[in-house]
Amino acid sequence: MKKILLHTAAVLISAILFTSCRIDSPQLFYSYMTAVKEQHSDKSISYLVTDDSTIVYPEWFDALSRMKHNQRLLATFTVPSGELGDRIEASFQSYGYVSEDSIKVTSQPDTLGKDPVSITEAWHSGGIYGAGRFVTVSFVISGAGLHSHSVSLVDNSGSVNPDAEGYWNLTLRHNANGDPQGYQSQAVYSFPLPEQYTASGIKGLRITYQPLNSTSAQTVTVPYAN
Repeated sequence: MKKILLHTAAVLISAILFTSCRIDSPQLFYSYMTAVKEQHSDKSISYLVTDDSTIVYPEWFDALSRMKHNQRLLATFTVPSGELGDRIEASFQSYGYVSEDSIKVTSQPDTLGKDPVSITEAWHSGGIYGAGRFVTVSFVISGAGLHSHSVSLVDNSGSVNPDAEGYWNLTLRHNANGDPQGYQSQAVYSFPLPEQYTASGIKGLRITYQPLNSTSAQTVTVPYAN
């Protein structure tokens, strides 16, 4: 069976498991996905792969023709045929590109900020149907909007990785650049995973962060799905 992520409005609700079936009326799906451009394709992407490994063929490729291989997308769509399975033809209602950054390797992680940041969700995707592998992190920061902020996913080169349990340890760092805490805002970033983070024997990632409204650091574990 496959699962596909459903949202209502802008809120992510739990994943729904489904097998190939027919539905009476179009449902609105909302999912993160990665563009795949096969080698023989010289005009546009070949298809998209959702983060839960469903191949998506958009009805209107022209609107997505400028996407690059492994570019990330967050889309709202329906399945006009009502047929849900491992491969679907989708009618996109809206979409937006996901911000992307590389993992920063440094022996001085503190230089990238010590301000609080709370992870609300983190997950691994890709490595199937030609899609690259990513860790995607949804996080919340606080600020007054007087200065720009920066958030980095950091690999401390002074640490021993992977650890004894087979996990690669990273840190999410936030630099508020002197902006005082104020209203909270949420963002989502995807980070490509180079081969060193996904080599044989590595079970996943552990991401440590200093959350809002707490003096104790917390860690989220992101196991690899495949």
